[in-house]
Amino acid sequence: MNDDATLRPLMLQGYSGATRIILVVGDPIAQVKSPHGVTESLRARGADVIVVPAHVKSADLVALFALAERMSYVDGLIVTVPHKFDAARLCAQATPRARSIGAVNVRRGADGRWRADMCDGEGYVAGLRKAGCEPRG
Repeated sequence: MNDDATLRPLMLQGYSGATRIILVVGDPIAQVKSPHGVTESLRARGADVIVVPAHVKSADLVALFALAERMSYVDGLIVTVPHKFDAARLCAQATPRARSIGAVNVRRGADGRWRADMCDGEGYVAGLRKAGCEPRG
C-alpha cells in the first residue's frame, strides 16, 4: 500500500448490494483518475454509489451498453476516449446540447433506458468559478 492510500479515507466503506454503480468507459482507461474523486464527491453528498473504470474496446461498446442497460444497478456511464461520439448513437434519447455536440455522457432514464447529455463544459466553467475565475465572452 502506498503512502497516499493511507492518508485518505477508504472510499468504499459501507458499500453493499444496494450500492449503485457508474462506469467510466474508455480505451485505454488506466490513466483515468476521476473514479476516486467522483466517488468521494457523490458519497459526501449521501449517494450510495461507486464509480468504476471499465476498459472497453470499440468493438465491444455496443455489447457493453446493452449489458449495462440490463444491470439495473448501473446508473450511468461516464464516457471517455475514444467512445464519446459513438456512445451518442447508443442512447434512447439525447438532450439538445448532446445532439448538437454529438458527444455524450449517459444516465439511466426513468424507463431504464440510456439518456445522453453533455455537461463537460458546464462542469469546466463551474470549476473555474469555484477557483475564483469568472469567464466572460
